[in-house]
Amino acid sequence: MKKTGLFLATLAFTAGTLLTSCSSDDDDNNGNNGGGNGDGVEEELSGDVSGTLEAGTYTVISDITVPEGEELRLEPGVIFAFDGDGLSPETSPEIVVRGNLIAAGTEDSPILFTVPDDRRDPSNAFEGLWGGIQAMETCEALVLQHAVVEYTGGPARQSDAYDAGDPRYAIHIGSPNTVFIFDHSTLRHIADDGIRPQGGGRIAVLNSVFYNCGETGGEGINSKDGTVGDVAYNLFYGLATNGSKHSGEGDGVPQTNVNTYNNTFVNCGFRRVKTGRGGSINYEGGAKGDIYNNLVVNSKFGVRFRGDKLPDVNNINYNNQHYYATDSEDQNNFWPETDLDDNGDRLTEEQSGDIVQEDPMFVNYSVSTGKMEATVNDKGDFKLQSGSPALGAGFTGFSPINSSLSAGGITVQIPGPSDFIGAYGTN
Repeated sequence: MKKTGLFLATLAFTAGTLLTSCSSDDDDNNGNNGGGNGDGVEEELSGDVSGTLEAGTYTVISDITVPEGEELRLEPGVIFAFDGDGLSPETSPEIVVRGNLIAAGTEDSPILFTVPDDRRDPSNAFEGLWGGIQAMETCEALVLQHAVVEYTGGPARQSDAYDAGDPRYAIHIGSPNTVFIFDHSTLRHIADDGIRPQGGGRIAVLNSVFYNCGETGGEGINSKDGTVGDVAYNLFYGLATNGSKHSGEGDGVPQTNVNTYNNTFVNCGFRRVKTGRGGSINYEGGAKGDIYNNLVVNSKFGVRFRGDKLPDVNNINYNNQHYYATDSEDQNNFWPETDLDDNGDRLTEEQSGDIVQEDPMFVNYSVSTGKMEATVNDKGDFKLQSGSPALGAGFTGFSPINSSLSAGGITVQIPGPSDFIGAYGTN
């Protein structure tokens, strides 16, 4: 189905830009945060959908499905407004991807997965007004580039992935054969996990922004058995639990292998109140990967290896993290005292390249901001000032797991590590 319509001039969150605040009088429709209204195609969608959708607003009134063997391609400027209420699976519509979904926007004309304008308010952040993007076993390509996903997490039907009534993940991947790209995109105001590769697959999560994710639990990305790829150059702000979590529990074919490097984590872990939970980066259950150059500020824990669900510690390399916290309890958990080996020693410990308790000198963000803040203000800028101790302190002696990743005609080059710590440097 080919739709025609006028170009929608909207702006998206992209890594490295200024970040916009969300409050009751700023409902994400204004400014440079991926919202916006405009003229163009106006149509209701339900049932099977494939082909190409041009710029315009499409109101989703019930579940839509990309059939197996087919493709839905969204052009820049597409807005999907899910008309749901979060009260039941039937009234919280989702996208079921049995074929391929390619949503490739641009910086000036992103693609938006949202709700109608009268419900785009952060007071609805955890209401789960729609059901997310659910990629099934037959999905081979799922690409979100210059896209915004928000206000999702509606209750699920009973399935292999969910118990009835559980909040759905914003983006769920159920197959080891799926190639998933999330690049220069934003995920915000959701009820539980943002990205959940539960069936494995090859992934690239790059240059993106995650904030206000999870009411009392939920990660930015929570990958499970068989996931292979890279998580790099992202900002994770105000997440309920971790920003980047990876587990290998399952049959172990292939082994979960994810690199987490050059990310910035701020105010993560504090809405997850269960003892020993919450933090920034978490590896467990036989997972492995390289963990370098991450900037962790005012988060509940630093890099974690769970003591009760050990990752493949012999094949994890970690160093050159920069830790800062205003609270002494959080300082004590830069290397978590909750996770111990058989000798009672901490599983993670300070490394030679770590920077500890030095102000990272953000361009425009105070490290004394309350750690429960979950939405960034309109002046927030997490690039580094000249003279920051994080500049020149990164480690570059490793490579991404994938040098590039292709899906649905889209190829992203996976950036290698930088000689600074954090997501942005001074650029």
